[in-house]
Amino acid sequence: MKVSRRVLAACTMALITGGALIASPSASAAPRRDTVSAHTARAAVTDLREVVNQLPDQVDFLKQEDGSGLRVPPNGQWVNSIWIPWVGGDNEMGKSIIVYRNLRARYWIFQDYWNPTDLIRYSTTNSYHQSLPVPGSSTGGGRKRLTIRPDGSLFMENTN
Repeated sequence: MKVSRRVLAACTMALITGGALIASPSASAAPRRDTVSAHTARAAVTDLREVVNQLPDQVDFLKQEDGSGLRVPPNGQWVNSIWIPWVGGDNEMGKSIIVYRNLRARYWIFQDYWNPTDLIRYSTTNSYHQSLPVPGSSTGGGRKRLTIRPDGSLFMENTN
């Protein structure tokens, strides 16, 4: 019985310190964004599997979170896999994927940590608060294709 109590106590402490067991806030309390939510526990990963570049210029991607990157030739495509990082505020924009065209940063792409639909957003100013949803199928996580259209705009769709 001593071992069971020790294991139970250790597991309980791990859950409490990890934030999984928290008291429910009172009805008058403001919502907190530093606690674990049901969304956080089920957030879907968005796996960018293909990039189609319809521009006459090369496009480069840099995933700041881990330093990985990819290059898409003019009027070409890239097929592989890169996960889109979650960002929850301006202070986390350093994790986003930067899209460069002609050596100039054009877009910062990320998955909105606080959005329950796992929304993929983009910014042209490196700002979480001034970002917009990527047009197309940019919710729900899963495998996606990102197209950079001839006018430089973005479009996202689901893939298999």
